[in-house]
Amino acid sequence: MRACAVTQVSLFKRLLQMVRNLRAESDRMHALACICRTALCVDLFAKESVRRGQKPVPGTDVISLFEDVRVKEDLNSVTSKNLFREELVASLVESCFQLSLPLPELKNSGTESRVIGALAYGTGYGALNWTEPALDVVEVCRPCVLWDCNGRTYAIDCYLKLLVRLCHIYDTRGGVKTIKAGASQDQILNETRLRNLQLQLIRDLREIHTPRISSRLIWAISEHFDLEGLDPLLADDPEDPLNIIISNMHKILFNTDSSATTSNRIQDVQAVLICAQRLGARNARAGQLLSKELEEFRASTSADSVTKHQSRYVLQVIKYVTNHPDNRWVGVGDATGDYPFSHHTLTVQFSEASAAQDRKLEGLVHKAIRELWRPNPSQLTLLQTKGIGALHKEHPKACTLTGSSDPCYIEAYHLADPTDGRITLHLKILNLTELELNRVDIRVGLSGALYYMDGFSRTVRHLRNLVSQDPVQSSVTVGVSHFERCSLWVQVLYYPFYGSGGSADYEGDYAEEDSQMMRQKRSLRPELGEPVVLRCQPYKIPLAELLLPLECSPVEYFRLWPSLPAMVECTGTYTYEGSGFKATAAQQYDSSPFLSGLKSISSKPFHQVCSHFIRTVAGFQLCYAAKTWFGGFVGMMIFGASEVSRNVDLGDETTTMICKFVVRASDESITREIESDLQGWLDDITDGAVEYMPEDEVKSAAAERLKISMERIALLKAAKPKVPPAKTEQEEEEERKQSEELDGFGNPKGPSTLSKLTAEEAEHRALQAAVLQEWHQLCKEKAMKAQ
Repeated sequence: MRACAVTQVSLFKRLLQMVRNLRAESDRMHALACICRTALCVDLFAKESVRRGQKPVPGTDVISLFEDVRVKEDLNSVTSKNLFREELVASLVESCFQLSLPLPELKNSGTESRVIGALAYGTGYGALNWTEPALDVVEVCRPCVLWDCNGRTYAIDCYLKLLVRLCHIYDTRGGVKTIKAGASQDQILNETRLRNLQLQLIRDLREIHTPRISSRLIWAISEHFDLEGLDPLLADDPEDPLNIIISNMHKILFNTDSSATTSNRIQDVQAVLICAQRLGARNARAGQLLSKELEEFRASTSADSVTKHQSRYVLQVIKYVTNHPDNRWVGVGDATGDYPFSHHTLTVQFSEASAAQDRKLEGLVHKAIRELWRPNPSQLTLLQTKGIGALHKEHPKACTLTGSSDPCYIEAYHLADPTDGRITLHLKILNLTELELNRVDIRVGLSGALYYMDGFSRTVRHLRNLVSQDPVQSSVTVGVSHFERCSLWVQVLYYPFYGSGGSADYEGDYAEEDSQMMRQKRSLRPELGEPVVLRCQPYKIPLAELLLPLECSPVEYFRLWPSLPAMVECTGTYTYEGSGFKATAAQQYDSSPFLSGLKSISSKPFHQVCSHFIRTVAGFQLCYAAKTWFGGFVGMMIFGASEVSRNVDLGDETTTMICKFVVRASDESITREIESDLQGWLDDITDGAVEYMPEDEVKSAAAERLKISMERIALLKAAKPKVPPAKTEQEEEEERKQSEELDGFGNPKGPSTLSKLTAEEAEHRALQAAVLQEWHQLCKEKAMKAQ
């Protein structure tokens, strides 16, 4: 086993060199995930063997992955442009997080997790102590905090998040524990290593020139650093860790560089102010130093109104804790173990190129890690657990490409493979004549983003001897290069005179022994004759076919939405049957008729993030998320409002739903392609149920509705009775006093119940009351169904 472990680690080092040259990003991420997982498992096996009394095997720890000269140079280089080092660090750290999660259940994981299963059943519980290899990872990857990655921060965020997790688990803010306190030798060793790592990272703060990374490193250290263990005699020493931290906080607070690749000043200042509150509330000397810094910051021009108020609040917290050391606020100094700088928890995400690259790398790494550590159940597992119904997939709908009078009938459908980026067109050719067609050629041309997989045009399919009414199957596979509308153009070449001349029909008076004539006879081939060209209608690939559903939370979706730089809007309409009450009835909430035109979206490659319905007015908002085959993010919101049609037939009311489609994407090329054919896009996602309505028509329709409303108001005003002649002021005053004192029956009047609301306010309150009443009714129905 020991020899096998050494062989594996040396193999990993060679594999890392080979993985660099993989051009496909998904393949490279999957290979890195496999290497990192198995290297961590070998490390755990080796440490468990040492616990059982065996001699340690050199080269079996995870640090051995970085012994290669080229990998070590990339790791220690500050300005290297190589993305591979970021992919390696991110994959290794994410693998550590997966190792910390509970093991998958055997009945659901199948045979995909044999390596992890061996850790659970072949070794003791000590082998599952994932923090030891994770500590090796944070030690060997420490130089990554000094990297200059042109604004990219995902790999550094992964590293700091793992560091914060380890510091929180070992409670490093309480110092290194002792044997008298019940700590084991391993615990004391690990806490000592973490403290030394923290001190080294504090010294590295001086070499970090980007405030964005400095603020994140200060956040990761300040909450978990042992301030009470500092030497008070070194309080004035510039090398004191606390002095280094506060001097770097000063640089961030007074930094004026707001370029996107180096600083996000709003976020950096907020993080430093929170760190100042935590440090000042924990240590008296830190509170005294930070109070001076914050007072200076408040008085400077670098602080805006928001940061001035926040600085004042932090100063009050520090002052209160300093004056009442025995009466601290509950939880003011507790460690949370939180690292809020990942792309999923940022309040605002900006649309710079570096953030887009970070999101792309994060998606690739997470996908590879998830497929390896938590794979989806295989088809055999689904068949055993859920039955044959779980594997049933709807067959793609075929469409006819030929005309009714053509001798060949061609039907086509396509199958897409997003993993390899290719589309296969399947054709069914049927001879509709009563004769046998000797030869038929099928040619396929391409347009848009399609290309031939073999690099040159092999699109001709030669079909011989087509028997009448006997279908023949054929297929063509093409690749997709980018997100663009594309079509396949099928052409049929029918040779009615194929085989009419040639050696089979040649008869001469020459002797059989004439060798020259025999060679000529053998060289003669059947003549093709003039072909009859049958041009078919193009087979269009729906643009939505080049999308994949992207699962994300509503919080993440709405944080990402404002940062997407490209946007396109359009308006569509469709009609549905049913009166307003019938369409919005509570019992039909799950299948509301007013969503009939958007039913097809559920079968499209979109993930429905969230939805909001106002059924009292038949309105709704739907939010969808997707990504292209090539990594671009696509978000779509649909806002719907119902209008009753003026042409009402007998029976149920016909109502028009007006929908506003808003699409935002991470790349302008995506929205440009959608905007080039808005009706085609609506047809792709709704199967032709929604009709595009140009903006001028929307405006004219709104103007027409306003005109009708004004005419009705004018008619109502004209129908009002004439106003009686005005009374004198004295008469009005007497009537007012009488009405205030007596009611209609001559009795003394009580408190007034007349509403002083305007018409708009009354309508708004009535709508609110209707929504609340409907919501309570729904809650009652759900409670009854639950019982």
